[in-house]
Amino acid sequence: MDQNALPRTSAPPRRLPVRLSSRRLGLYVFFASLTMFFAAGIVAYVITRSQSTNWRIETTPRSPAGLWLSTALVVSISAVLESARRAVRTNRPRTTVRYLAAGGALALAFLAAQAANWRDLAALELRSTSPSLFVFSFYLLTGLHAAHVVGGLVPLGIVLARTKRGEYSSSRHEGVSLCVEYWHFLAAIWVVLFAVLRLLD
Repeated sequence: MDQNALPRTSAPPRRLPVRLSSRRLGLYVFFASLTMFFAAGIVAYVITRSQSTNWRIETTPRSPAGLWLSTALVVSISAVLESARRAVRTNRPRTTVRYLAAGGALALAFLAAQAANWRDLAALELRSTSPSLFVFSFYLLTGLHAAHVVGGLVPLGIVLARTKRGEYSSSRHEGVSLCVEYWHFLAAIWVVLFAVLRLLD
């Protein structure tokens, strides 16, 4: 039998390995370093909480109730910006712009809520007979997170401006994705901080 007459089965297409871009790899390295940084802060917080005799006294204020609002805002930021990424993947630039702008507005609202929390805690601390490590630790952890929120507004503004200029599309939107992933990371860090602050309060 002529072998050329036999049906030939085509080999399955080879999948090319997915390579991380230098920007994405750099972002992931940054995430790893920040994770270790915040993890060290949380571990120090827990150890100090368990060993210190001056952690809390009777007049020491508790965590501000406004932390619940801050948590709702940071989760909303993450959800809104994820909607922006979905919009750019389907070539909806105007919708993408709206979601990015909304995310920025929510980020500013989060910072305002945090400022209110610090103000309320400071007002309560003035009534305390002596300072406590709890108040200091609260300012330190939430302040460091807020600093990274402020830093995240810069790339968010850049991505928003580039989206308005039509620089992103369904096939080219890495900048949007990286920005959204950064804010997802900040949301995850905050949820952990919130849980630690509330559970050890």
